[in-house]
Amino acid sequence: MLIQNGLVVTTTKTEKKDIRIVGEKIKEIDAKLDPDIDEEVIDASGKYVFPGIIDSHTHFSLHARGTTSIDDFYWGGRSAALGGVTTHIDFADMDEVSLMKGLKKRFEETRDSVIDFHFHMVINNHFDPLKQNNQLKEVKNFGISSLKAFTTYRNIYMLSPEKWEPLFRAASDNDLIVAVHAEDNEIIEKNIIKFQKENKLDVQYHPDIRPSEAEQKALKEICEIAHKAKASLYIVHLSSEKGYQVVKDYKKLEDFKLYIETTPHYLLLTKELLKGPKARLYLMTPPLRERQDNEALWEGVKKGFIDVIATDHCAYNAEQKSKGENSLDIFPGIPGVETLLPLVYTYGVNKGLISTNRLVELLSTNPAKIFKLYPKKGTIAVGSDADLVIFDPNLKEVLNSSNTHSKAGYTPFEGFEVEGIPITTILRGKVIVKDRKFIGEKGFGRFVKAI
Repeated sequence: MLIQNGLVVTTTKTEKKDIRIVGEKIKEIDAKLDPDIDEEVIDASGKYVFPGIIDSHTHFSLHARGTTSIDDFYWGGRSAALGGVTTHIDFADMDEVSLMKGLKKRFEETRDSVIDFHFHMVINNHFDPLKQNNQLKEVKNFGISSLKAFTTYRNIYMLSPEKWEPLFRAASDNDLIVAVHAEDNEIIEKNIIKFQKENKLDVQYHPDIRPSEAEQKALKEICEIAHKAKASLYIVHLSSEKGYQVVKDYKKLEDFKLYIETTPHYLLLTKELLKGPKARLYLMTPPLRERQDNEALWEGVKKGFIDVIATDHCAYNAEQKSKGENSLDIFPGIPGVETLLPLVYTYGVNKGLISTNRLVELLSTNPAKIFKLYPKKGTIAVGSDADLVIFDPNLKEVLNSSNTHSKAGYTPFEGFEVEGIPITTILRGKVIVKDRKFIGEKGFGRFVKAI
């Protein structure tokens, strides 16, 4: 296959180049390549060619609170592919006694995958980093690059305070990065008691129950412990200005490998949506905040303090979202994997906040490097996987439920106009989206081992 006349974008260059694909790999990149006999040619004139997007935070088939999120590895992957995402990093929960058991069980759900995938290994309070260090070595040897841990959700995921430093040291010994959901549980639990007494548990109070101060406090504590332990730390879904000010200071330390992720919803949506008729559809954790929080996070993206934009895609349909009495038991999460690239391009590149090269860094190269998938993934280079997105910067569309494809049946970005849309997605040399139509196959997606 030969892709001709496209503007090829990496983190450092934007050049008009042709790309030859042989099998699953990029074979040649040059200013002018002539087609071989019978070689398929795709004309990308007037289009960008990006490396396949890597969404480093998704929840396909998430099992929680007696239900499962609506997008499985087929439907979620299909939606992702239509948005130019060729690899996603999802989560595998530990079994009570074994990380590997939990990981292998999770693999059973990936048989219909249509895009490539990697996993964060989720640990909870059953895990003892002092006694089970050998299990970390097992998952590392299997190809896992990261652990996921929580400072909140007592009795489900929350790690007790005395385990954090041993965990960071054990992870560091095994060359694993620790991804952390950082919200202070004590602040949240006190607020729950307070707001229950005041009968203020409706969706609109969710940002008050889980305030930005909870993120701020947890981030200070976790960054301090990780820095002391000389460990690598990845903060998921940064949501607030107060949290941003904390990580901004720690990012300036030269001896600390700290990586920060935010999401399109924390960059573009506000808590006003939690007062509307469809408020439940916008409930996620951490909650939506104020316009000033959006602006602070965009500053972080622009100035390089934020390393990755991912989606935290966790889709529930309206029926699932209608269950639960209040903000404490409504299923938290929204769809987003499909709209990641168009939104960041439209509201980042087109607004002059970032370049196309920075977009590639945030959405592809940085996640690949952080989670050790690079240079197999995350770049356009000879020898890399032929994961490519042909992107039309002139196509316009107003996002709605009929032109997005999550099984949730809605998009939280309803009414947002995007200018710039992926039209062709190629995974390991195979076209899986052609002219904006999904033509991929169940089971084509593969687990990508950390390098």
